[in-house]
Amino acid sequence: MDHIRYFEKRRGVDVGYTESNLHPVNGEGRVGKCGINKDFTLIQMFDLAYRMEERPNIIIKAGPNAKWYLKKFDTEIIDSEIEKQNRWRDTSRSTMYIINWE
Repeated sequence: MDHIRYFEKRRGVDVGYTESNLHPVNGEGRVGKCGINKDFTLIQMFDLAYRMEERPNIIIKAGPNAKWYLKKFDTEIIDSEIEKQNRWRDTSRSTMYIINWE
């Protein structure tokens, strides 16, 4: 958390789809094809994202019992990507965290 310059939490939204998910190179916490262990805390997800070479700026929790997902999007297109998802997916249970790193 020491390396976070800006942090925003948005409820009921998601950005991107499965092709936009990122994973740690060493596979730490990875569960299945796309997700990260659902039992990780948000602080653990921040630490994991910060240690990754291609540092994600989006962390998604797809629901209370769902896995975590890491993504990277240009901040200028996040709102338009959210709109694309809301047209055809129910993202009401998702929580998205947007991070700007130092």
